[in-house]
Amino acid sequence: MRIQQLPTEVANQIAAGEVIERPASVVKELLENALDAGADMIHIDIGFGGLNQIKISDNGIGIVADDLPLAIAPHATSKITTIADLAAIESLGFRGEALASIASVSKLTISSKPAMQEHGMLLEYQNQHIKLLPFPRVKGTTVEVCDLFYNAPVRKKFLKTEQTEFQAIDTLVRRFALSAPHITIKLNHNGKPVLTLPAATEAITKQARIGRLLGKQFIEQAHYIDAEYKGLKLYGWISGTQYQRSQNDKLWVYINGRMVKDKLINHAIKQVYEAILHPGRHPACALYLIIDPQEIDVNVHPTKHEVRFQQPRLIHDFINTQLRHVLNLPNQATSRLKAWPPAPLKEPLQIRENTNSSFWQNQQNQYNTSSPWIPLNQRFTLVYLAQKPYLVDLRVLQQHWLVHSLKKASLPLAARALLVPIYVDIPELTFTELQLARDLLANAGIDIHLAKNQKIIVHSLPQLLPNLNIKGFLNSFFALPHFNLERLFALLTENDSQEDIFLTEEQCLDYISHLEALSLAGEKFIKHLSEEICQDLLYGS
Repeated sequence: MRIQQLPTEVANQIAAGEVIERPASVVKELLENALDAGADMIHIDIGFGGLNQIKISDNGIGIVADDLPLAIAPHATSKITTIADLAAIESLGFRGEALASIASVSKLTISSKPAMQEHGMLLEYQNQHIKLLPFPRVKGTTVEVCDLFYNAPVRKKFLKTEQTEFQAIDTLVRRFALSAPHITIKLNHNGKPVLTLPAATEAITKQARIGRLLGKQFIEQAHYIDAEYKGLKLYGWISGTQYQRSQNDKLWVYINGRMVKDKLINHAIKQVYEAILHPGRHPACALYLIIDPQEIDVNVHPTKHEVRFQQPRLIHDFINTQLRHVLNLPNQATSRLKAWPPAPLKEPLQIRENTNSSFWQNQQNQYNTSSPWIPLNQRFTLVYLAQKPYLVDLRVLQQHWLVHSLKKASLPLAARALLVPIYVDIPELTFTELQLARDLLANAGIDIHLAKNQKIIVHSLPQLLPNLNIKGFLNSFFALPHFNLERLFALLTENDSQEDIFLTEEQCLDYISHLEALSLAGEKFIKHLSEEICQDLLYGS
């Protein structure tokens, strides 16, 4: 068979297979559209598990009459206009695929009325035929989906029973209800009310909604969390140490209001509980992560359930550490170094007045120094080198290690691709200057391309600098009078964030190896805690 262009109907059904898997997929897309439309009241009517009917009504801003036919056209959307908009998506929907996909595998009816429009309009779509009629209604939108997969018998064959499909819808609506507590939600099945949730705008009513959806036992034992760090905000409820579930179905996580099932975040949560729950038992949570939209990519999966983070390690350790803190569990900073347990005393120390060096040596030997890395606070750490204790300024050590690593690294530096490109303004350059800058940056693992209006697009960053402030670095780099590799590496070091306190075991080992290879005598960021220095710290000179 020769290559040929697929008919529009077939192409749309193939695309629908990626977005619309089952009736619950339809409900998810329509609920997100209603939330994006600013609705504060949503009614959901389901018939026969969603196989016969899905009807969702809202009181949002509505769709202008002239735009109704466009609403079911592929890749037609009001959410974005340029590729740059993908880097800072705040709406739940943005691709313009949902209604087009639904329309291709069902009999679709949409009625809508914006507030400023005199009357509503009704759109009926079936088998690529559109009917558009005036329709009396109040402000808002109603989408009715009938006979899902009527024209795709293979897809319909794989659907489950009415009860199973409705259970998936019910679970989805409950999860959605926690992402938008300010919305009144009503869910009916076969004409009977199943769930009614009044709007929750106060702390006490939000907590009541949590209890209604996750259970009384959960909310009675739950811990509230509210933490911020480096532009991240985490808040919500997590189960206590006595709460255990047989199923792993209540880890409800929301990123910027979006329902997600993220492996990275789930791992961070499970890692906290694995030491306190019985094997095969699971925690529960309703956690909300607020992050700069430019730091995540939500356009990585057709259903938008998954996201990608620019700094995944930071996200993982931030969540892990904050949950441990709330549950009063050992901090990950110490528990992550499993090979280095806290140094115990072999026997109680005796306080004596004798302070000669031999006594100091004997007392020093009382310690089991199998733990060479002991964090003191966010800035300083205690490190044992050759059985001797040293006080180290961690931020300066990180910078010192980075300078050394850059000097010995082979070029070009290993790069990590960005899922969401970064746009940066640059000054006006000649073609020769731009080419030189591009070549130098490529050696540093930074791939750039020129865009319009004196902007560049950054497609990759060096793996060696996971916390690089790329915009600050590029602004400094392009301000240089002359481009050269030595100055470029210096700017990389200056613009690498030194405030990340979450260290992996591998990083700690790298830093210790780096210190062991140094001649420590002239370094100001590390000091041997000799007997004299300790005495001076306690009693003064």
